[in-house]
Amino acid sequence: MSTTAKPTAKPEEETNVVETIQSLIVAFALAMGVRSFVTEGFVIPTGSMAPTLMGLHVRATSPDTGYTYPVDAGPAVEVIGQLGPSFAAYPREVCDPMLSLQSTQRVGETTLGEIRRDARMGDRVLVLKYLYSFQEPERWDVVVFKNPTDPNGEAANFIKRLVGLPNEQLLMLDGDVFTAPLGADRSQFAVARKPEHVQRAVWQEVHDSDFMPVDPIALAKKWGRAWRGAPWATQGFDLGARGNARAWRHAGAGEASLVWQTDVLPIDDRTAYNIWRWQTQPLPQAVDKPNPFRSPDVAYPVSDVRVSAAIEADDPESLRTVYTLTTRKRALVFEIAGGKATLRVERERESESDAAVVLAEKSEALDVPAAGRPFDVEFWHVDQRLSMWVNGREVVQLDYAFESLEERLTASFNGRVVEDYLRAPTAQQPTPPRLEVRFTGSPLTLHRVRVDRDLYYRPATLDTGERNQPSVNGPAIAGPAFGTDFTKPAALQPDHFMMCGDNSGASRDSRLWGRPSPIVKELFGQDAPFIVPRPLLLGKAWCVYFPAPVSPMDGLPKFMPDFGEIRFIR
Repeated sequence: MSTTAKPTAKPEEETNVVETIQSLIVAFALAMGVRSFVTEGFVIPTGSMAPTLMGLHVRATSPDTGYTYPVDAGPAVEVIGQLGPSFAAYPREVCDPMLSLQSTQRVGETTLGEIRRDARMGDRVLVLKYLYSFQEPERWDVVVFKNPTDPNGEAANFIKRLVGLPNEQLLMLDGDVFTAPLGADRSQFAVARKPEHVQRAVWQEVHDSDFMPVDPIALAKKWGRAWRGAPWATQGFDLGARGNARAWRHAGAGEASLVWQTDVLPIDDRTAYNIWRWQTQPLPQAVDKPNPFRSPDVAYPVSDVRVSAAIEADDPESLRTVYTLTTRKRALVFEIAGGKATLRVERERESESDAAVVLAEKSEALDVPAAGRPFDVEFWHVDQRLSMWVNGREVVQLDYAFESLEERLTASFNGRVVEDYLRAPTAQQPTPPRLEVRFTGSPLTLHRVRVDRDLYYRPATLDTGERNQPSVNGPAIAGPAFGTDFTKPAALQPDHFMMCGDNSGASRDSRLWGRPSPIVKELFGQDAPFIVPRPLLLGKAWCVYFPAPVSPMDGLPKFMPDFGEIRFIR
């Protein structure tokens, strides 16, 4: 009987090794090809696009409410690097944005050294290269480009939001963007509105009732003063014995109301992300030490806000909800009643006895939810547009406008004329908005009562120092920042783009750059200050593929991406 020897596994293993190596070579070549011609990764170095994109930052958590938020770690690292390791012990306060950003109302303390130790690297994003060879850039795209004032090296790759397009005039006024065609007169300026997907990405949280202090008495001892309660003054609602309940109950059918208290928590463009960037009231152990931080800029009240809540009504058909936002000499009314959702723009009344003057109104039918079933309501006022959303669906929308830029200015800065504003544009604060919500007709419970604000593009004055406008680029330019001069809007010529950071209070962008580098002038024949020429556009940022890494457990380095933060960029 003959037998057949079994083949050994060695030839197959050798083949697999060879094939694996070949596959890796092909994969590497494809990856390099994709990197060179299709998409490429970039790391976000700074916080100029926060909170949309994070640079080097720390995640701070309030011990009083549990609220977690990112804070810019760059200033701490820079101070220690520039002034020496002795500044590692320099103290910094930890604030809770849900309670206050005032340094006197801190909830904890840290040091520059601890901030540097705990810092996470910036988000890593993928950029669609050469996309703009096939389609035109669109306003509100997040774009990677070469810095026109210094385009050399990897550090010259900037990422900002595109706000200004070729062949248009642009003016930033009270945080909004207004545009008109080149050569058009001032009457043709109109507000530039953000699409929904962008707007949802850029809302910035002001307050959330899910983050009330767990122990108000302990908080009062820490502050040396009593906690004043939720920033909403409530009437008819039960917030619990200590005023910190997260579900707010109204037991009767009479009126209940919420009125926002600006003195408790202002709605302005300050952001918790920047709290370690500015000079604040020194902590006791640092009173006699030099403060390496500069004074904070003026905070600008923001009237483009979203108020949202989950409403659980005992008798939804009888419930009437009226939210009124008073701002810019207008009363903007959002009403849900009688199976209808109504939006209305009224002229602000000088007294309660004055008759209402309705400037615009729109209603749509609304399905009344079942009794006891919560429904999510969002009231948006942004970019001169009112919209109401129920359970994630927009049910009614109403746009409004002003007759002129001058009317918008005097409405935003109520009580002042154009000449008053022009004397000190960066020191003028818009009139704060007034918010109130009233409920009648049914007992109800409110959950997740939130207030968010829109991006706010700040006015500024050009810094003529060497760091901001290098002398190698030519004579420094003085005066109002580009696009913020009310008397002289920015003029963008063909193939010129204007870029701004979402973190306008800490962004070096088109408003502030000054003249382009001699290289840009020579290569592209572009001697236009402040703008980005088309050849410097590298591509559109489309996703965060590797968010700032975290440590899988205490004691291990931060190397694992925060998978919950993987997202598309809007």
